[in-house]
Amino acid sequence: MSATRAAIGASPDPHALPTGDADPELLRQFGYGASPPDPDLGWLPWRRNGDILWIGTVAEPTPALRAEICGSLDLRGDEGPRVQFLRVSAAQIVAAQNHLREALRLEASERFAREHPSFSAKGGLARWQGLLPIALLILAIAGMLGSWRAAVIVLFTIGNVAFLANVGFKFVATLGGPRQQMKQRGQQPAWDERAVPEPAAPPGPRRAVWEANPIYSVLVPVYQEASVVANIMRNFEKLDYPHDRLDVLILLEEDDAETIAAARAAHPPSWIRLVVVPAGQPRTKPRACNYGLLLAKGSYVVIFDAEDRPEALQLKAALAVFRRDDALRRTGRGTRPLACVQAALSYYNSDYNVLTRMFSIEYAHWFDAMLPGLDATGTPIPLGGTSNHFLRSALIDVGGWDPYNVTEDADLGLRLSASGYRVDVIHSTTWEEATPDLGPWIRQRTRWIKGYLVTGAVNLRHPIRWMRRNGARASLTMFGLILGTPVTFLLYPVTLGFTVASWLLGPVVQIWIPHGLLLLGYFNMVVMNLAIIISSMAATWRRYSWRIALFAVFLPFYWLLHSVAAWRALAQLAHDPSRWEKTPHGITEEYTDSMIDVPGLPHSARD
Repeated sequence: MSATRAAIGASPDPHALPTGDADPELLRQFGYGASPPDPDLGWLPWRRNGDILWIGTVAEPTPALRAEICGSLDLRGDEGPRVQFLRVSAAQIVAAQNHLREALRLEASERFAREHPSFSAKGGLARWQGLLPIALLILAIAGMLGSWRAAVIVLFTIGNVAFLANVGFKFVATLGGPRQQMKQRGQQPAWDERAVPEPAAPPGPRRAVWEANPIYSVLVPVYQEASVVANIMRNFEKLDYPHDRLDVLILLEEDDAETIAAARAAHPPSWIRLVVVPAGQPRTKPRACNYGLLLAKGSYVVIFDAEDRPEALQLKAALAVFRRDDALRRTGRGTRPLACVQAALSYYNSDYNVLTRMFSIEYAHWFDAMLPGLDATGTPIPLGGTSNHFLRSALIDVGGWDPYNVTEDADLGLRLSASGYRVDVIHSTTWEEATPDLGPWIRQRTRWIKGYLVTGAVNLRHPIRWMRRNGARASLTMFGLILGTPVTFLLYPVTLGFTVASWLLGPVVQIWIPHGLLLLGYFNMVVMNLAIIISSMAATWRRYSWRIALFAVFLPFYWLLHSVAAWRALAQLAHDPSRWEKTPHGITEEYTDSMIDVPGLPHSARD
């Protein structure tokens, strides 16, 4: 491609007809990787030589065709490039589109593993990591055969230590959460109209609006969402951001014909693009996001899920934080550059059933207590899967998402920190649907826990080197949260079972577990469980109401469900680590929640 460009640049005649195939970069710039090849298109941007844009056409470019092409490419007369035409065949146009889509498909799937192999999950486990489970299994069997009581004591010890580390990390992180949220409410900059002018800003009265609102790309990966895809588009129409500065990409999978048809039938406005992601492996959300990032036009990029309803001012709130950080850095008062801000997630169907209540309690604790607490201490933040607002240049600098990691958000949060960037949280909410059925909930948690295990394994292929490079705070996140969470859930039935059994049977049966270890078990099951219950209850009360918060007393039982998902994740990790189990949406689409008032949503108590 570079050789072809050099030949064009060396041409003595700027009007000389270009030779060779269409320029893939030019096609990408105009978004021609967004849909499958169209043999009836009849024209395609071909090459650019200086201020001359060459358009390849099958037919003679009549005045009507010229007007159609200039309108489709948004060429504004004197402001845009000069347009020239050359004749090409329909086969050449289809071939150019096919070539571009294949190049984008490979880039979305394989570029990260090729350029960042040490951070990619595609390479699998290190040799010692693959041997470790086998060695532990052999030791466990040998221990049970030699002295089953000693083996049980060791297992009970590991489970209690993991529980204390994980729950202790979460509780300590929550202590700074409310104070940090109050600080955010007071310091989070309000939206203003100041910005760095963009080079393409048009003259006239629209210039001020153009400069104040940079292009903001919104990536929305959807799959098997035919029933809700039209609602997605309506939700984004409520965003308080100039629509001509929005670049919304609905990322559709090529084999999902039903959702593609429903999306097209919704007749989206011009600022919403339907991007059909070519079929390929791995079939994951991060691969689709990578594909969308390759076509995105904005300086800022945000991810939303299919059922999301972000607050109207969320984009402006995130942009104001980015601009404040940029201003601080320009005056020498900033630290590491800000790469991402995370908005909170809450659920509009929180009181639908017991499972949605527990889901809502868990997320209120995470987003309203834990993440602000981590932010207050400068500890690396594992991102949530949606409402992440990125500085596009920083996202590209770290390689985008790892398509082989099914918890791509947590992985990306750690990778941004390891690359010298900072992640903050903002006081803004995205409302979405809590999974109301147990089967989909188990499959969703299986994917999340499996992704935590994969993220831990990838980062700790060389553990000493990783800890030296990332420091103590990142190590706390890694061992207390990323690895601590799945290990705690895997051993939670053992820890809970032996503790309860010793408590019930202790008065009548001699317990052979060391007294100190039993005390640790009692401390974990009573004191640490109570600490998380109280902190979760407080966060939920602030977010929803006391009627939801009271269900926090069931958290110890709720964690048993996580144990089921954790063991399922461990089994999948052995044979299908990149398997993405889809979570259905729209199950409670028309449900009206009596607990909360969500302004602007059809589920709101105001309606």
